[in-house]
Amino acid sequence: MRFGSELTIRAAATWLPPVRQTADAAVLAGLTTVADAEAAGAAEVPVSCGPSGPEMAVRAARRALSEAQVTPEETDLVIHAWIHHQGHDFWSPAHYVADQLGASDAVAFGIQQMCHAGAMALHTAAVRLEADPSVRNALVTTGDRFAAPAFDRWRGDYDAVFGDGGTAAVVGRSGPGLRILSHALGSAPELESMYRGRDEFTTVPLAHSVPVDARRTKKAFLADGGMARFAEIGPRKVRATLMAALAEAGLKPDDPRIRCATLSRLGPKTIDLLYLPIMQEVIKAEILHLGGRTGHLGGGDAIANLADLWDQELLAPGEFAVGFSGGGGFTWSCLVVQRVTD
Repeated sequence: MRFGSELTIRAAATWLPPVRQTADAAVLAGLTTVADAEAAGAAEVPVSCGPSGPEMAVRAARRALSEAQVTPEETDLVIHAWIHHQGHDFWSPAHYVADQLGASDAVAFGIQQMCHAGAMALHTAAVRLEADPSVRNALVTTGDRFAAPAFDRWRGDYDAVFGDGGTAAVVGRSGPGLRILSHALGSAPELESMYRGRDEFTTVPLAHSVPVDARRTKKAFLADGGMARFAEIGPRKVRATLMAALAEAGLKPDDPRIRCATLSRLGPKTIDLLYLPIMQEVIKAEILHLGGRTGHLGGGDAIANLADLWDQELLAPGEFAVGFSGGGGFTWSCLVVQRVTD
């Protein structure tokens, strides 16, 4: 989708717990192997010793609102995204986030779309701002804590280690920040069984295994020929989504103003097989790897990448960045932003 009304990410922020678990320490503790740690692609990950996902989202949101100079009263929409347990079994974490911030009149709701959830929440916020003039500012948050015994952050999935943290982005209609030019989506629901496998539907959470075991479902998916389908469909969807986003943004792939591209914070094998060859072939820009000290932040990678773009001043005024995200199900998206100073 092309956005034509100068929608701007006024601020993006992460809140990561101060405690870190290094890959070396995890190997020594028997939590992972050297091979699996290398495949995860992160030297360390943040580990929450207390705050839940929604609580970390609130902390990130306070930082983002402050940097954007937007008050909770000026926030008309709060969208919270997550992929794992939010601290309670039967409630709305999005409303908790809004209430804790004092955004009492904001419409609050949640989005779950596996690891693409944060990117989808950002897309939804931008679409709502584009369509509804009454919405002044939108706040998007993510928050996840991958705590034992329900989740094994080092061995719960292949080629990834899961870090705890919250992210937040404030989207408004103007001002300095990252102008949203386009956000293209691609989907392949025929691949949903990668995270279901052959498991029967259950009546209670965690009935199949404690902790969550995505490796089991992927083995079944592989045995049923799913990886061959993924290898054919995935790269095609990645390329089509990237090309659509560039076209919607009015950019040629070789435009020298495209400074860099960001990807989901996954291990190098997944990045090298599915994303990197296509990205390098099409846009020629620098591909940034930003997850070395966070690991995979669940649904928060897309917003964490935007926060790093801004905080580290990786874009000069007028330059563009491409943010590519993906998540099980499957969904992919490509966001094109431009740094603006007014």
